[in-house]
Amino acid sequence: MRILVTNDDGIDALGIKRLVEALLALEQAEIFVVAPVEEKSGVGHGVTYRTALAPEKRDFYGLPVKAWAVNGNPADCVKAAYHLLFAADEKPDIVFSGINVGTNLGRDIYYSGTCSGAREAVILGVPGVALSYDNWFDQENYGDVVQMIGPLVKEFSERASKGELPPDVFWNVNIPHVPLAQVKGIVPAALSLHHYEDRYSKEAEGYFLTREYPQVMPLAEPFDYDLVKHDYIAVTPVHIDATDRALLAQMDGWPLMQAWEKRGEEPDE
Repeated sequence: MRILVTNDDGIDALGIKRLVEALLALEQAEIFVVAPVEEKSGVGHGVTYRTALAPEKRDFYGLPVKAWAVNGNPADCVKAAYHLLFAADEKPDIVFSGINVGTNLGRDIYYSGTCSGAREAVILGVPGVALSYDNWFDQENYGDVVQMIGPLVKEFSERASKGELPPDVFWNVNIPHVPLAQVKGIVPAALSLHHYEDRYSKEAEGYFLTREYPQVMPLAEPFDYDLVKHDYIAVTPVHIDATDRALLAQMDGWPLMQAWEKRGEEPDE
């Protein structure tokens, strides 16, 4: 099984090393690391087309994997791996992106380079999984994360090998920063789209974007933010087709749409 690993914290980040360590426990897995040369957090699904990509082969912590650093974004890394580094008949079976420093919850999926790595895989027809860890304020500490994600990466890899993962969906996994014994479970989660508010703080250089998070309340809804804050691993299937099909049907009744339809029915003069 061919597994491609990327991230948005850069190829030298500790999180991607931890992810590879978890994947090395899988049997008969060939692992390829293709990640940005430097940190690319918050770049969303940006791709590079005005600058040439130049993948550079790297040693990766002395681990038994093949690795390249790319002068681009996470989506570029997946594209480069798919089109440039893999043979036409040897595409990856699954892509794992992460482990990100800090969570990617709710609308973070639109800003996150980690999520874009998994999303780009799905665009290319390959299953994709994004993994993020709630250690933003303790960034050098990955605790028991390797043991926590071991069952997850095994499950996703086995399902990918059997063709059991649906097309056009990437999986967004968020992991609480607690000891393994304290994790309450691995649960499906909906995106929490409104759990924080943007703020700008004025500094000498200008204005910096910050976020204001709510007080953690008793768990009432299966939203990813609430679940992680209550020590659950949250797993969200994210469909890349964002079309609101119910609204499409309603739009047929808009006067503007009907007026244009009637124009087409009028005979030419």
